Amino acid sequence: MDGMGRWTGGHGGSLLIDLSKAFDTVPHQMLVHELAAAGCGGSACEWFGSYLTGREQRVVQGQTGAPWTKVTKGVPQGSCLSPLLFNLYVRNLPACCTADTVQFADDITNSAADKDLDVVAQKLTTSFEQVRDFCRDHKLTINTEKTQLMIMKSASRKLPTDFQLSLDGTIIKPVSSVKILGVTIDQHLTLGEHIDKVVKKGNGLLGALGRASPYLTRQLLRTAYISLVRTHLEYCSALLQPAANTHLKRLDVVQKKAARIICDVPRTAHAAPLLESLNLEPLDTRRRAHISDLVEAILDKRCHPAFFDFFTVDNKGVVAAKITPRLRIGAKRFAVMGPTIYNEAHLSPGV
Repeated sequence: MDGMGRWTGGHGGSLLIDLSKAFDTVPHQMLVHELAAAGCGGSACEWFGSYLTGREQRVVQGQTGAPWTKVTKGVPQGSCLSPLLFNLYVRNLPACCTADTVQFADDITNSAADKDLDVVAQKLTTSFEQVRDFCRDHKLTINTEKTQLMIMKSASRKLPTDFQLSLDGTIIKPVSSVKILGVTIDQHLTLGEHIDKVVKKGNGLLGALGRASPYLTRQLLRTAYISLVRTHLEYCSALLQPAANTHLKRLDVVQKKAARIICDVPRTAHAAPLLESLNLEPLDTRRRAHISDLVEAILDKRCHPAFFDFFTVDNKGVVAAKITPRLRIGAKRFAVMGPTIYNEAHLSPGV
């Protein structure tokens, strides 16, 4: 894929870089300096300095305790300020990389694409070295043992069996799938493995729901299903829409099982009337509504600034994608299918 996420017909490589105890190793003095550089005024920096400093910790085992030691590093855990402070501290990291870099707190992903696999390897190696140099300057440590490499490709392409990266003396071999921010992505972008795990999780929770069913009312069982099971089925639902129907139907099966448990009927009972009586919409309907809402939020600029120019809108209000996919898989991307779903929901058939 290229920088716009379009499939180029070659190889797309992603390097998922793991930082060792990232939140615990941020030096307080350097953090306050970065806050000042980011635009915090003198009184604000003094407040943050007071918030961070003057802390002590020790280890106690039984009746024996180690001496108190001053804490000079780390953002306090459990506070909503912790991820904010860390993000401010490493805000310049993506600009230091020549490869495409996506960062969410301490999760760093470098991506590169080319028809030549050796070029992809070189780009990823260079980007890793750039991240490493940035981390060294900011007293952060990369854990190369937990850093992962995935090469995204079409199913017909074969990777050389000896393909690997050598990063700071550690050999990194490509994996077939990675889990990032709760979503399992496989090298063919099918989302099949992710849905496998979601279905397994959902079925396990349905077992608990079934055991509780004799003691709960139908309304409580419905609430439990929505809060404990459906949340897993719909996590990152906008990403799931491009998946194959055979995969998506497996999610529907979980909801149908839940309806039978809630209504206390045999496993062979037809699920459609049960779902209707419980006012449980089809998952596909909810996914499409969610995608439509996301497009609307982007058009209203109620989103990250990176999405402000994601779509175009003509004088009739028709939303269109800014990219034209070359392959069928590209037409299933959110940037392409999102406008179609939005137009179907908001425009009259004659437009």
